[in-house]
Amino acid sequence: MSAIDDTVVADVFDLAAQRVEAATGLTFTGLRRRQFDAALARMADALGLPGAAACASWLLAGPWDAALSALCARFLTVGETYFLREPRAFDLVCDQARSLLARGTARPLRIWSAGCCTGEEPYSIALALRRDVPQLPPERVDILATDLNDAFLDVARAGVYRRWSFRRTDPAELAPFIQPLGDGRFEVDPVLRAQVRFAQLNLASGAYPSAMDVIFCRNVLMYFGPEQSARVVARLRAALVDGGWLVVNASEASTRLFQGFTAVYLEDAVFFRKDALPAPAPVPVEPAPAVTRPAPVPRPEPLPAAAPSAPVPPDDAAMARVHALAQAGGREEALQCLRRAVEAEALSAPLQQRAALFALEQGDPALARHCVRRLLYLEPDSAFGHYLCALIEDAAGRRPRARSLLRDCRRLAGAADAELGGAAAAWLERMS
Repeated sequence: MSAIDDTVVADVFDLAAQRVEAATGLTFTGLRRRQFDAALARMADALGLPGAAACASWLLAGPWDAALSALCARFLTVGETYFLREPRAFDLVCDQARSLLARGTARPLRIWSAGCCTGEEPYSIALALRRDVPQLPPERVDILATDLNDAFLDVARAGVYRRWSFRRTDPAELAPFIQPLGDGRFEVDPVLRAQVRFAQLNLASGAYPSAMDVIFCRNVLMYFGPEQSARVVARLRAALVDGGWLVVNASEASTRLFQGFTAVYLEDAVFFRKDALPAPAPVPVEPAPAVTRPAPVPRPEPLPAAAPSAPVPPDDAAMARVHALAQAGGREEALQCLRRAVEAEALSAPLQQRAALFALEQGDPALARHCVRRLLYLEPDSAFGHYLCALIEDAAGRRPRARSLLRDCRRLAGAADAELGGAAAAWLERMS
């Protein structure tokens, strides 16, 4: 293929990605562009087209309709979920249920799983409530689960799962809510299944529900560009009651994005609580003072232009302030400054890495975990990120997980960073 042909094909892929984003809100830039090209190849196989380029051309031909959006959703979104994933979030739901009961409120607890994938998350919500807050009747729980991908929703409505959906828990421990079918599959109890309403919804353009107490929106914002993410977060905030909670993936957490929320950082989770906006204060109207014309001021002679100084990267300046505070004995002030910095520069992988290391040194594993998760979201192949994550897991007593991360670190470091790979190997040997 000639260079001209390569350019034409690249342009077709770019135009197809732009059209998909305009129609669905899904964006494919940076590292996600490779996922788009691979997804088009799979879509081409399903449609009987000769390849990804032909599929891109097919997406550009003719008008767009709901069927095309549904097809793209099937191939361009990834289903990564399992039962009781990140248990702290389900503890939060149960706390809200107990608070509702304590207040004696008659209204139901309203929960929305936005981007529910194949249903493990909303069923986990229902299961946790039935198991841990049995005094709350099922009819006082309203769980809505939505997703763009109708194929995921078909699986969710059936409520039948394989062992992989229980990879962090034993399905036998979830009886009587999960029943084995005898063929390696497990079925959600029909009563539990009836508690969840499933519906197709595109968060980029669909109508949102309202008056929600808790919204789960985990691993969804990563599919959107910055502007679309800001619009979605603003609409999610509007869908919550005052004091309601938004649960997102830790790597997606940014105070710049989540304005109007208060962030709560835990060791393995980040939650955002909706703040009530204060009513605007009345502005007193005062008579305008008499205007007197000032005397003319002599214009000073212009100063000679100074030579421009080299710009200081924001993360370097931020870390310099953090270290200065720590050296002056202000550990808490340094950590607060660090928290502001990692949110202000949420997309800076070097800052997240340096911040995680500093947080570990200062004995703040929750902040370190938050920074490492964001680092690995920005740079999934970061060998040092895997090493830092292994440190955190080992300190928490999760040695099997730490060993797995160290093996990943060795593989990713390779010849490019033999010293880091050697440190990981030595640590693995001590752990065996």
